[in-house]
Amino acid sequence: MRKILFMLIGMFSLQIASATEYFVRPDGGTLEQCLGTTDTAYNKDNPDQNCAVQHIFELLDPENQISNINGGDIITIKNNLDGSQAEYELGRHGKYIAKKCFETQNYDCSMPSIPAGTLENPTIIRGETWDNNCSSPPQLWGSGRAKYLFTLENTSNINIQCLNITDHSSCIGASQFPNQALICDREKPYDKPFADIGIYIADSENINLTDVTIEGLSSGIKAGRVGNITLLRTKLHANYSAGWNGDIAKDNSSNHGTITFKDSAITFSGCGIIYNPEDPLHGTPHACARQDIKGYGDGIGTANTGGDWIFDNTQVMHNSSDGIDLLYHVNGGKITIKNSRIEGNAGNAVKASGNTEIINNLIIGNCAWNSRQVDDIGKEGEICRAGGNAISIHYTHPDTEIYIINNTVYSEGDILLETGNRTGQTDGNQALYIVNNVFYALIDYGKGTENSAMYYTKEPFPHLQIHNNLIHMPKNFNAPCTNFPSNIPNDGVAGPCTNSGGSAYFDNDDFTVISNPHLPEINLGTRYTAFDSASLEREANHPYPLDNTSPVINAGYTNVVGGVSIPTTDYYGKARVGAPDIGAIEYISRPTPPTIQNIQEM
Repeated sequence: MRKILFMLIGMFSLQIASATEYFVRPDGGTLEQCLGTTDTAYNKDNPDQNCAVQHIFELLDPENQISNINGGDIITIKNNLDGSQAEYELGRHGKYIAKKCFETQNYDCSMPSIPAGTLENPTIIRGETWDNNCSSPPQLWGSGRAKYLFTLENTSNINIQCLNITDHSSCIGASQFPNQALICDREKPYDKPFADIGIYIADSENINLTDVTIEGLSSGIKAGRVGNITLLRTKLHANYSAGWNGDIAKDNSSNHGTITFKDSAITFSGCGIIYNPEDPLHGTPHACARQDIKGYGDGIGTANTGGDWIFDNTQVMHNSSDGIDLLYHVNGGKITIKNSRIEGNAGNAVKASGNTEIINNLIIGNCAWNSRQVDDIGKEGEICRAGGNAISIHYTHPDTEIYIINNTVYSEGDILLETGNRTGQTDGNQALYIVNNVFYALIDYGKGTENSAMYYTKEPFPHLQIHNNLIHMPKNFNAPCTNFPSNIPNDGVAGPCTNSGGSAYFDNDDFTVISNPHLPEINLGTRYTAFDSASLEREANHPYPLDNTSPVINAGYTNVVGGVSIPTTDYYGKARVGAPDIGAIEYISRPTPPTIQNIQEM
């Protein structure tokens, strides 16, 4: 038995040891000239195969659709010798012009799928400084309308780290955009400096993206039939169709396992990004496009899907349609959105179906953000699509459970909170828990004469537990007890629903009330001529109690809600002291910069 065990250990060690690291450098050679396994330049005057290759295409050959690496190998992509960012073109170019990269087939000039690794020994593609906070990621840019820049199909255990994936074009895809010069030219010759999809993922498992930025393409990620994928410190920025497009085959795109966005960002989907290094506006979003001119712009959108979706400390901002659109999450699993900032999206901020937890978030439904921008950014953008509701949630099976706890929610759309029934049934044991939230109604942009409504449902949940919320000035605000069709259970802890008469002061006997939460005035949309690294921070809306007379302070419910505990920390990760405050931010917590990197660093 011991002999067998030692043999197994030896085989496992051999498997790890057999992984090969390849190096890609601007001064490398071809695979015929260099083995690629040594981090040195190719010297044509003193040929020696112990050198790096010049391009990732040498290792993942798009012309012949051949992988010249094995599963579990590592590709490290280097910058220029002086440490500046190296730029590698992906698409038909240079010597890569044959077979799949033939001039009339540019679209197919994409790398083959990355070979699968194992859980213990994943296949890794990483940029220089991957181990130094990704301070200078190499750039891989697409051209020749390449359909995918990376392909992960029928593979597993893949890590992609510290890369900037983009193209060198300012064009967008909205085919009826008034400025026709901005529409991507897809006609012959197929030599334009744009590409379509950053990473295509299908029928794959255990994928990890870390410190990756995908910007300026059609879709940042197009993925379906995926199990277990994690995006850590990853940004999907200004991709003119969608940040994450989860529709790869209509009714056959459903995911499973866990899909996690951690410390990440999905921003300006539906907009282009200016590429012109000589222009002061280089790298800034522009030309956001609404659907009736054939634009799109969900931050994340899917076909029918399932799986456990987790958004933790993630910014979902300024997308030209919905922010998070998981309305078609109908095939099981749970959606968790926590500690995140969802703001300035032109449609609904959050749409979710099935078991859902929305906890400790800033949800700012300033859906008319585009209307306040300069023409180059927002003139043709969407404004409050589908009513611009802040939260739209739906139950999908007889025992669906939805929790909305300790959020601060604003809306200038039609409704702060909408619920619906996607089961086709009118009975069951569905549950809706709405506890410890600030709901702050602004003027309904679409009507202009009244504030957002508090709540709308076509078919109420059979069981509701709604209490310890503070509601500020919704439509019909003088009747908080009728803002929900059924309200607070008289459980001896939550207390009854009462009407404070619109007083600015909080009555401790009131648990769902109309009152003034003493929050700072929020910014509905600064008018920009350019975006710099501080722009979104200047606009940052982090509404917190301004003084110790705020009625939200120590007024929250402390017990378990259904099967979910009240969070012990707030949006900033600061401890909730004593009875929790209502809303996302405790009074003791002063605004500090969130841990996520600035948009400019994308």
